Amino acid sequence: MRKYLFDFADIDRLRDYFRSQLNPGSSSDRIYFPPEVGEGYLLYYKISPEVFLLINNYRANVDIEYFRKPIEEKDIILHFRKYALNHQLEKNQIISRYSDCYTPGNMRCLDARIGEHVFIPKGAMIRSTMVVLKSSYTEPFFIKKRDMAERLDYYVRYSHQHMHKFYLSYKQSNLFDQIVQPDADKIENHLYFVSRGIRLLETFWKDVLKWETENDPFNINSGQVGGIYKVSDYLRNNLKEPFIGVDQLAAMAHMSRTNFFNMFKEIHNQTPLEFFNNKRLEVSYNMIIGEGISIKEVMDTLNYSNSSKFRKAFYNKFDMYPDVNS
Repeated sequence: MRKYLFDFADIDRLRDYFRSQLNPGSSSDRIYFPPEVGEGYLLYYKISPEVFLLINNYRANVDIEYFRKPIEEKDIILHFRKYALNHQLEKNQIISRYSDCYTPGNMRCLDARIGEHVFIPKGAMIRSTMVVLKSSYTEPFFIKKRDMAERLDYYVRYSHQHMHKFYLSYKQSNLFDQIVQPDADKIENHLYFVSRGIRLLETFWKDVLKWETENDPFNINSGQVGGIYKVSDYLRNNLKEPFIGVDQLAAMAHMSRTNFFNMFKEIHNQTPLEFFNNKRLEVSYNMIIGEGISIKEVMDTLNYSNSSKFRKAFYNKFDMYPDVNS
């Protein structure tokens, strides 16, 4: 068992602490774990003196405990992640237990004045990003909008208790992947991470501001989110069959047609039919380009009936025509 004790009062001290614990002598922004503790790294950046970006991307090779100490400042911690978590509130501390189970992704919002005791088991994949907002960053906004300050307080108090009701939107999920699992060949410097951290922060503020016109976000039903992914899996596994229609898919998810359609598009950034057609095209690309299967056989397998429409759709997606001689 490895134990680490820290707080979020100062990003520079936090960075120095984990360097000393994991990667002594290093001056790089990327703090690598020693093999006996984990495989991967931590990254800590200052977006500004009042906004920090923390990135976790590693596999635990031992059981790990983190003790995040409470601080006096009313700082806000936005925690985006794609792995499973159970937690409970005990006295003035959150007890969090992570597992090796992957989830579609969700977010919680924490008050830095409340500490946290985190258990990470050996073998767990930890992929997350945190944006820490100093109270000096948020106070000017909430002085002008007292009602929004109250709403954010509610958001902070209850998001960790209702985290199973949150999910990452398509935009948030893409930004998360770009931050936590970036294409190393396309990264020039730390501004790559900082710019995407800013955009991820922007999505959070937009969610909070929705309260001016929309319902409490905790009304999101986790069963419905699960239903969306159940339908997504169904579509992926039935690409050789005709598209069955939105009404049947909504019934499969046990949702109204309108609610299903809107939530599906929010999560996947495309309609169910667009999702189905894009997956069919991706499979057709792999069959034709990767495996050398004839266009006719691909069309028969994936239930395409019109050659010209197929070729046009293929070109629109991949900026190339399938090889007519294959």
